[in-house]
Amino acid sequence: MKKKIVLLVIFTLIATFVVGHSTPKLALRSHLLAMLNGSSVILVLSNIEEIDYKDKGEYPESRFFLVKDSKSRSSFANDYVWGVRRKGFLYFAFTIGKG
Repeated sequence: MKKKIVLLVIFTLIATFVVGHSTPKLALRSHLLAMLNGSSVILVLSNIEEIDYKDKGEYPESRFFLVKDSKSRSSFANDYVWGVRRKGFLYFAFTIGKG
């Protein structure tokens, strides 16, 4: 019985990770939620827009996004450019910086 519960918990964690990184926008929302700052939930629920970022530099194969939220006072909304890189069939988000 205890072994089944442990396997169920492990399976649930793996499934949550895979679903949370299955698309670029979900990967970005997962990254924003994992930051655990005071406005994570507000950022996760805000609009995410793909942009044409000119300075690709060291990220030539990445897609770039902005988190749009006019009501948020978070410094991560409206100012930061986020990159999303594909590895295998999963997407992983990272911060580029202020754009």
